[in-house]
Amino acid sequence: MYSVAHECAVWDGPCQVHCGCHLAWPTGDTSSGVAEHMQKLYCYLDETGQDTQGRLFVVAAVITDEARDNVRRLLERLEYTSGKGQKKWSKATRAQRQASMTQVLQAPALHARLFYSHFRQTTTYLPCVVHTAAQAITTVAAGVDYRATVLIDGLPRAERFRVGAGLRQLQVAVRRVRGLRDESEACIRLADAVAGFVRGHFEGQAAVTPLFLEAVRRQVLREV
Repeated sequence: MYSVAHECAVWDGPCQVHCGCHLAWPTGDTSSGVAEHMQKLYCYLDETGQDTQGRLFVVAAVITDEARDNVRRLLERLEYTSGKGQKKWSKATRAQRQASMTQVLQAPALHARLFYSHFRQTTTYLPCVVHTAAQAITTVAAGVDYRATVLIDGLPRAERFRVGAGLRQLQVAVRRVRGLRDESEACIRLADAVAGFVRGHFEGQAAVTPLFLEAVRRQVLREV
């Protein structure tokens, strides 16, 4: 990753991470007279790596649309059949992690809906989360009008405005930003699992890397 020595359009002071403020993001009609078939997107995010003190920080995003209730039911079924249940990635056994992620990456409903970014040498975490959300949402929207609800694990109420403002600066059509607890929602539990899975690859876990590389090759999991 790299630093950018210009004044940031989203965060106070110079850019220290790949925040994306210098990128040209797809735009859409954000006026009140929107198209009848406006996409409703839901972006679930979780992260891992703050314990590395900046050495490695990973953000994962899971995008769903109006079919998210079906996705939830699918994820709950996969949690059950893999044996992982509702446990956090860090609390699951190696066998449960492998079984869970193998099933997730084989599910057609999740194809091209799983995203990640990884950052090095930064402890400025919130812009990393905003960057990942913006890239994932605009990738899935693909130029079609949409409104996005952004749900972030453990996001304090005081940070919601900063996240929303940062996303709007990046021309993301945000409907709502809120925090969630990762045990409360199957989609946020998946974001936790994807973040842990990606971190395992970058930390050289031999059991993870073949599955990770196959998922990236098939574009089931995409870096943004």
